[in-house]
Amino acid sequence: MKGGVSMFEGIKAMAQGLGSTFKALGAPRDTIEYPEKRREYSPRFRGKHMLAKDADGHELCVGCGLCEAVCPAHAIRVVAAEAEEGKAVSWTNRYAVDYEVDLIRCIFCGMCEEACPTNAVRLTPFNELAASDRLDMIADKEELLHPPVRK
Repeated sequence: MKGGVSMFEGIKAMAQGLGSTFKALGAPRDTIEYPEKRREYSPRFRGKHMLAKDADGHELCVGCGLCEAVCPAHAIRVVAAEAEEGKAVSWTNRYAVDYEVDLIRCIFCGMCEEACPTNAVRLTPFNELAASDRLDMIADKEELLHPPVRK
């Protein structure tokens, strides 16, 4: 056969392909028995957001909006206000009344964490983000102030 592949060469190539497939089937796999065992991630891994508090329990977030401004995915919304006289919410008189992160839009780049002047925004190693409704993937301020704990 001139200029083409003979039937013998085609069968030989197919046998080589099946051979490598069968060889891979017998190889041991790196399977983790989730949720009994969990994969270890790098210390630099960026998971779900949290808003930190100081030792006295006051919120560190002052509602400056830098995290919202720097977010490339526009996944953060911050509404700031002045605290009422005698009601300490934050370590200063300004605080975030509303803070939301859309976890579907978020790309977990860490720019919000870097931009925060008070180190209030932190990305935790928690990565188990699943919901049956899109609205459940919007983390509000209360959820961010109380980050999930691994069991």
